[in-house]
Amino acid sequence: MDFFDPFLKTLDIAPNLAGDISLLFLFIGVSIGLGFFLGRSRLISILIDIYIARALVAILPATWLAFSTLGGAIVFLAIFFVLFFTDRRLFDLHLSNASTDFFWRVFVMGILVTGLLVSSVLYFLPKKLALDFISLSVYGYFAGATALALWMIVPLVGLLFINNRLR
Repeated sequence: MDFFDPFLKTLDIAPNLAGDISLLFLFIGVSIGLGFFLGRSRLISILIDIYIARALVAILPATWLAFSTLGGAIVFLAIFFVLFFTDRRLFDLHLSNASTDFFWRVFVMGILVTGLLVSSVLYFLPKKLALDFISLSVYGYFAGATALALWMIVPLVGLLFINNRLR
């Protein structure tokens, strides 16, 4: 085998090529299997779950993820699986106007969506610019480390309670 080592080095082939090729075949096989097994609409739900989980992990304070060197991945997978098993309940939205509680549902969802929007905008604005228009305490309510996490999580939890359409 030592005879081929100089030849392989001249081809610039990675030493873990077998692992890379195995991962490629596994990736293709799982992709095809998931497509046939789950179907298009469920795959779209999973895609949304992944985006939500990534967004939530991205805004969590680093101290929340410091419990392990794999903290980010563990929390991401935990959030993903929670969303995966609850997304039918979360994303099958129906705000009927036939009942008396229609207005409070719309009002609560309006607050949650507006809070998430304001929190997101303040997160992407430079802090100095934002503090030219609002106080530090209001900034903390919307763009502090804990506030960012809460404004991402509370609307999702709210969907569980607001979306209680009888099946």
